[in-house]
Amino acid sequence: MKYNFDEIIPRHNTGSLKYDDCMSIYGASDLLPMWIADMDFKTPDCIVDALKKRLEHPIFGYFNHSKEFYESIISWMQKRHQWQVEKDWITFAPTVVTALATLIQTFTKSGDKILVQPPVYYPFFTVVKNQNRTIVENPLKLEGDLYKMDFFDMENKLKTGVAMMILCNPHNPVGRCWQPEELQKVAELCLKYNTLLISDEIHSDLIMRGYRHTVVASLSSAIAENTITCMSPSKTFNLAGMTTSEVLISNEKLRSRYQDLMNNHHFLCVGNIFGELALQTAYLQGEEWLEQLLDYLTSNVQFTKELLAAKCPEITTYQHEATYVLWVNFKNCGMCHEHLREKLIKNAKLALNDGTIFGTGGECHFRMNLACPKSTIQEAVNRLSDVF
Repeated sequence: MKYNFDEIIPRHNTGSLKYDDCMSIYGASDLLPMWIADMDFKTPDCIVDALKKRLEHPIFGYFNHSKEFYESIISWMQKRHQWQVEKDWITFAPTVVTALATLIQTFTKSGDKILVQPPVYYPFFTVVKNQNRTIVENPLKLEGDLYKMDFFDMENKLKTGVAMMILCNPHNPVGRCWQPEELQKVAELCLKYNTLLISDEIHSDLIMRGYRHTVVASLSSAIAENTITCMSPSKTFNLAGMTTSEVLISNEKLRSRYQDLMNNHHFLCVGNIFGELALQTAYLQGEEWLEQLLDYLTSNVQFTKELLAAKCPEITTYQHEATYVLWVNFKNCGMCHEHLREKLIKNAKLALNDGTIFGTGGECHFRMNLACPKSTIQEAVNRLSDVF
């Protein structure tokens, strides 16, 4: 079946945070929303059809995780990532951010140091700060148009006694698909300094053509014993509203401690009946749709880069390997960050993610969501060219 990613799907007045909350977040309602990371594409038909069929049964009572829930995750990890997962490793969380907050509660105490790599997904900062832990920054370094890890700085920080590292793999917002040798080095340093490694791999299925994702925990049994992996079909299949994620922990002692805390919160460890059905349908039937999506997203990245180069040469981007959010550099526009933000909202009428929320390195940068029809990208670049 051929899927149509060029179709415009109206989303206003659907309770969409991305569309209906622009006024409260940006102070204007007439913006083209290309910010929060959900897609403007239809969720795959196989998932919608499965949910419709379940809705025909008029009772939505308590439920437990089915055999299919576990089998679908095991099958997907093997097929897409060549990672052999065991059923006992699989635990649940409503969202990856919920999982991160719970993992911090479980394995660290107030005042403990937690290392992150800015510019990075902004909830990493909030889940650490909100629980009175101390953020330690290991900023990414830029070599040409490619972001890399600073291992010298990382080791110096870990030496000071860091309880946990939260890794973004692949990296949001800079779009790096970390190579196995980079991940090996990270994992070995965490082992060396007794730092628990939490790997947020929610974008692991959204890898641009020509690149390949590596699950950190798949590198070796020793690394797996010190790594907790957080994943979800929500980004991949446009299911963010279904609040269903998986946390994979091969270390039995770590898994038991995490599950104990989740069980203390009761329904946090169960989820909802539609989210579970969406997950297993996505993993068992959604691969054909995903392959076409990846072709479209890869072409969207190239399309955007070419349009910007032709119409807005002062606005630049970086080597982009993963995720559908593009890290855009406005430094050559000759304006301070606040002036840039004001121009984007008031003049270009664009809602992009402000780069400063991603921490160090975010100044004069904005994150643009490219999971949309090409006509939306064309309109966005036209607006940018009229202003910058």
